[in-house]
Amino acid sequence: MLLSLLMLSAPLQVLAQEAVPAQGQDKEYPITAGDAISINVFPAQEFSRDVTVQPDGSIEIPLLGSITAQGLKPSELEKILTAKYSRYVANPSITISVRRFSFNRVAIIGQAHATGYYEYHEGMRLLDLVAEAGGLQDYASTSKVRIYRKIPGSDGKATEEVFKANLEDVLNGDLNKNVLLANGDIVYVPRKPYYAAGKWITDNIVPWTTLFLFALTAGIVVNKNR
Repeated sequence: MLLSLLMLSAPLQVLAQEAVPAQGQDKEYPITAGDAISINVFPAQEFSRDVTVQPDGSIEIPLLGSITAQGLKPSELEKILTAKYSRYVANPSITISVRRFSFNRVAIIGQAHATGYYEYHEGMRLLDLVAEAGGLQDYASTSKVRIYRKIPGSDGKATEEVFKANLEDVLNGDLNKNVLLANGDIVYVPRKPYYAAGKWITDNIVPWTTLFLFALTAGIVVNKNR
């Protein structure tokens, strides 16, 4: 629904937030079925595993059996596994990272040369996506880029958040503004307002002005020939 509205250039009345910091963003990603995650158990490395979240949202863990992972952030799952492994390992340290996402794509729409979906990869940033889309069109409003992101809640329902991104600063060399994307993001690059106004003038005023000047010139020529 959102994608259709954006592609029709409908105004979006949403409350925007500042772009999330890149560092540690994977810790905020809610795990979903099909994700491949890496579980590192220290100092008991024999319990470390790369596992895939099953369709029912569970993972199989040595000693612990089946654990529900879906809907949890990696940082939350780390706390749960640390508490459970404490029964068997002295002072365990658990580290979890998402190795592969179940739905690996992001999209760019608006004033990009090649809008559409692109494969998402870990560590992908805004400028990477823009480059894959062939760059931006001449009248792109680079200072008002928006990133639409679905955040699954604990109740299983996803909420949509909108983040501001200033691509103009990135293109001017401020790489700290080069936002780290999340799997499933939709990047919208709007058109500069004055371009829309200019197009309206071109379509509506210029033809009538040209016709008026033509009629005026024709009248002058007729009067001279009398």
